Amino acid sequence: MDIKILIIDDHQLYIEGLKAIFPQLLPNAEVLSVNHIENLDELNQDLDMILLDLRMPNGGAVAVLDYLKTNRLTIPVLIVSASEHSSDIKLVFEHGAMGYLPKTASSDDLLEAIKTIQNGDKYIPEQWDKFISSENQSVILNINGQQIRLSPRLYETLQLIDKGFSNKEISTILGISSHTVSDYVKVLFQRLDTNSRTELIHTARALNLFKFQ
Repeated sequence: MDIKILIIDDHQLYIEGLKAIFPQLLPNAEVLSVNHIENLDELNQDLDMILLDLRMPNGGAVAVLDYLKTNRLTIPVLIVSASEHSSDIKLVFEHGAMGYLPKTASSDDLLEAIKTIQNGDKYIPEQWDKFISSENQSVILNINGQQIRLSPRLYETLQLIDKGFSNKEISTILGISSHTVSDYVKVLFQRLDTNSRTELIHTARALNLFKFQ
């Protein structure tokens, strides 16, 4: 998986530990890191994901999430925190986080979280599902006897494909990287059991997916 990740954490030892496992976890990943959040203006849409500590000096996860939203930077954020309090989990999802992972999690859990978010879905350990409000969860549509699970971001991508936009154009419109758009398109192909954009749109229209816009 080609992916560009930024780690934001004020514990340098933890950053170094995370960076050390990525060559085995995701060999093609480009991993950057900072141990402060003073230079938020440096964040840009070239990033595919941010791994963000919950609490840091001079601000925290909520400040970063709000900055991204205010500046229309739709970079997926995975919160990686020592906190397992329900109030913290609820708070970051309310402010736009795409995932939450405890720092006690395994490297396999981290990989699952990254892949889930790259597929356009939200990630949270199963035991914490109850902490996510219904509007933050992916939608499961029962259409013509079929269950199709699409996140709001996958919906947006599908709608833009239907309007004839290329991956590059979708990247610009949604403020995300071309790699992320490509990943979303692959997920849509898989979810709707198709192999091309033409077949994807034909199937989506046949299933009346666009009536949910």
